[in-house]
Amino acid sequence: MKIYYVANARMPSEKAHGIQLAKMCEAFLLSGADLELVLPKRLPAQAGSAKSLKEFYGLKVEIPVKKLPVLNLGFAISSLSFMFSYFFYLLSKKNSLIYTIDMDNFSFVPLRFLGFSYFSEIHDAKRKTFFWKVFLKKISGAIVINNNIKKSLIERFGLSSEKILVEPNGIDLEMFSDKISKREARAKLNLPPDKKIALYVGRRTWWKGMEILSEAEKLLPSETIYVVENRPYSEIPLWNAVADVCIVLGTKKHEYSYFHTSPMKLFEYMASGRPILAADTPANREIVSESEAYFYEPDNPKDLADKIKQIMTNPPDSKLKVDNARAKVENYTWSKRAEKILEFIEKYD
Repeated sequence: MKIYYVANARMPSEKAHGIQLAKMCEAFLLSGADLELVLPKRLPAQAGSAKSLKEFYGLKVEIPVKKLPVLNLGFAISSLSFMFSYFFYLLSKKNSLIYTIDMDNFSFVPLRFLGFSYFSEIHDAKRKTFFWKVFLKKISGAIVINNNIKKSLIERFGLSSEKILVEPNGIDLEMFSDKISKREARAKLNLPPDKKIALYVGRRTWWKGMEILSEAEKLLPSETIYVVENRPYSEIPLWNAVADVCIVLGTKKHEYSYFHTSPMKLFEYMASGRPILAADTPANREIVSESEAYFYEPDNPKDLADKIKQIMTNPPDSKLKVDNARAKVENYTWSKRAEKILEFIEKYD
């Protein structure tokens, strides 16, 4: 059966959703799925956007893509026009299945009325709005990234537990398992070889509680915390290798950050062989425990700074945590995720 993956997203993109989309499509194709990615034909947002997805993301296979015409007059108008474009494009397709992802709160609704089985990735708890009630009422299955989201869908929309698959985000182990020493990585990036570095990789997004990094920095020697953003995805394994400790944020001030996220950086840190210091949130605890990571109290910059200093003294349990994290991340590859989702689809289609 042909799978049409409908995503209201500008692609390619260095943002996390773009990487996740590309890696999942690659994994589906390598698992034997007959898939086409259906996208809006939006104006490019960055240099390099004219590249194919295979070239931009360094994929093993080319993703079949259909870009449909839209009105490039802001996100809302573009999304509305995409709804019409994909509806009429897919209307004539036979023996097909729809797969989608929650890029916004309305553009997915017409998928329900095409007469096909449809599945959706849902990456946070949804408010009980008219659009979500209409969409979820007849959904064939939902793929969520943690158990808190599953619980919310059951409580708010009455979805059957059996129709919800919990699958966190994943990792390309081949990309992040290259063995490069800290010294070599720092030499390549022109960083001081002996300086202690606490690394955070990711965009400065408000809902992550980024302000804690600047507050903790005041309690540490200067330039201890490095924030790496807006770098090509292919560079991230090299940056991870320079770290003495890798930081995963989380804040009680935002529901998504505290309960619902499944940060790809956490899996990348696990594969990179560096100690991990994570905010002690339910979302992070779904992936790692004290066996694989250290934890700091969310929204407490002093505790974050103290834990950074502690880890940088090379405590005796550090290597064990690193080894445990590296072993555990083997369970979170994109390919394993795709295979489980395809089994789920076959069961409930």
